[in-house]
Amino acid sequence: MHFSEVSPEDLVFDSTEESGNVIHSGVYAHRPDVVSVIHAHTIPVMAVSALKDGFKYLTQDAATFYGRLGYHDWEGLHNSEEEKERIAANLGPHGVALILRNHGAVVVGRSIQEAWVRYYYLDRCCRVQLEAMKSGGQLIECPVDMLKHAAEQKERFFPDGRYEWPALTRLVENAPLHGRRW
Repeated sequence: MHFSEVSPEDLVFDSTEESGNVIHSGVYAHRPDVVSVIHAHTIPVMAVSALKDGFKYLTQDAATFYGRLGYHDWEGLHNSEEEKERIAANLGPHGVALILRNHGAVVVGRSIQEAWVRYYYLDRCCRVQLEAMKSGGQLIECPVDMLKHAAEQKERFFPDGRYEWPALTRLVENAPLHGRRW
């Protein structure tokens, strides 16, 4: 299917034959806290996945990922039990995002809302990083102590998905998609 043809029903699959299942089932098997896995290939995330230095912590939004973002090197199509184990190990027991090198990313959550908003912020952080890099100026990464502090604050007071989800849902419901609505 082309992206313009995808409906919400198409975003979930059950097949053990599909390569994406290695990613999803590997995470679910090792992370009982995870209810939702989002695996996508947005252009900003793919671009950052291809950068040797990877993701940069440039804005307050990046605090969500501090200490909870891993990397997995590209191995071609995901179709082996061994890679399933490596994907789960690279995400780790407390990870919320995994950048798949030269590929895209996986983001997880304790709910669909949490996972979706995390992917939204990952994509947004990657967009900011790419725009900042295009300027040619020197990047200023957030100080580690501030990232730790902000990550704790965010989890306690503004958990991903709690406040953003209703607004994002309205945005999708009210936006035409190539002449049709979701």
